[in-house]
Amino acid sequence: MTDIHDSTPEHTLDADENVSQGDPTDTDLQSQVEHWKDTAYRMAADAENARRRARAREQELVLYAAEHTITKMLPILDDLHNALEAAQSSSDSEALRKGVEMIYAKAWRIFEESGVRVIDADPGTPFDVAKHEALMHMPSDHPEGHIVQQVQRGFLLHDKVLRHTKVVTSAGTGETP
Repeated sequence: MTDIHDSTPEHTLDADENVSQGDPTDTDLQSQVEHWKDTAYRMAADAENARRRARAREQELVLYAAEHTITKMLPILDDLHNALEAAQSSSDSEALRKGVEMIYAKAWRIFEESGVRVIDADPGTPFDVAKHEALMHMPSDHPEGHIVQQVQRGFLLHDKVLRHTKVVTSAGTGETP
């Protein structure tokens, strides 16, 4: 039988034994907390810096989005400048006309390479509100709702309308049955 008043406990822990068994002390725990806080702050700062860099890159892309096309168009501007200078010192209107035609063809090629197309708006074509803008509605031999005349060309960039074609549409023959 064991005496309750036995003063020799089977096992007691002292501070040194606690550390030797790997149990964390308050200092160790506080050190770990500081380490993870520091890691969290650094990760948050890295994420904010990444967002800031992405925003700056996006602004740069928007600012310089047209750079490629503009660079391709600079020779057209030079050609027009030269044509104007030549027109002032020459009376050969045929040569000037041919020069302007060549410049136009060169410019149109650049637009086509960039995905620009003319919107079809020949007389008799059905009016399409997604591509055409009606400036006037008048009686004609064309069926109602069809194009009578194109006033200004419209353009697509791939499938997006850059500018609607301005047209006059038909109100029908104007005769009442």
